[in-house]
Amino acid sequence: RISHLPDKRCSMTIDLRSLLVSLFILSIATVASAMTMQQQTQSSLRLHVYDHCPYCIRVELALGLKQSPYERIVYGYGDKLGDESKQGCYDGGNPILTGKKELPVLEKIGPDGNREWLKAESLDIIEWVQTERSDRFRAKSGRDDLTAFFATDGRFKVIQRILSRPRNLKMTDLKDWAREEDRAYAKNKYEKGGWDYAAAEACDGESQLEMNTLLEEASTLLGSDTSLYEDGALGFDDLLYLPELRAVTVAKGVKWPDRLRNYVVSAHSKANVGTYFDDQIE
Repeated sequence: RISHLPDKRCSMTIDLRSLLVSLFILSIATVASAMTMQQQTQSSLRLHVYDHCPYCIRVELALGLKQSPYERIVYGYGDKLGDESKQGCYDGGNPILTGKKELPVLEKIGPDGNREWLKAESLDIIEWVQTERSDRFRAKSGRDDLTAFFATDGRFKVIQRILSRPRNLKMTDLKDWAREEDRAYAKNKYEKGGWDYAAAEACDGESQLEMNTLLEEASTLLGSDTSLYEDGALGFDDLLYLPELRAVTVAKGVKWPDRLRNYVVSAHSKANVGTYFDDQIE
């Protein structure tokens, strides 16, 4: 008598097909999931900046501290940014922003990939960042000692410019200064205003010594180890004045008090914003 046994080859073929179908479905689900995560993490904000610009760094600190993701777009300092009134600039081939050679500019990109709006002026952008979050930065204190120390015509700013401006032109690894036209534009701009690069370099040594003393004074302005406020929370004062201190980090040879350096490094790190401590210029 012949018994009818199941065909094992047929069974194995069916099982293999089922396995392949299952793997195909799983791969599609994995790709779809990955695409969804990518869409969720992709930022709808673009921040247009110069890396050396304190006003730009203000905004980067605000966005970073509030954990607002953004795409960072850096420009050469000689890029006219669509401003035809500027002489000695070049067309970087970038989309027109405000039509003025001014940064930072925050750009909102819609779901369709098109621009929804632009915001300029660092303080206006920071205010928008705050409105998007339930917790605002600590208010500006209005402290007279901070205002006096960081005044535009005060000794700190004078020595900061002497130390940073000539060194900035040597930081050709930054997009700000990568092209010869970027460096030429900066030099022409400031020399037209009466600033002397040769004189600044000639007094660099004594300027470093004076900055050492100024940084000791700056250290006494801290309200705590981590902030200009006594409670240690980073607030509006920090947004205003940290970028000014950051500009000095480019100068190799300047001696930073440990407390002040730790404050500058820690605050920038919390916002995922770099300093120049690791790329200093002689």
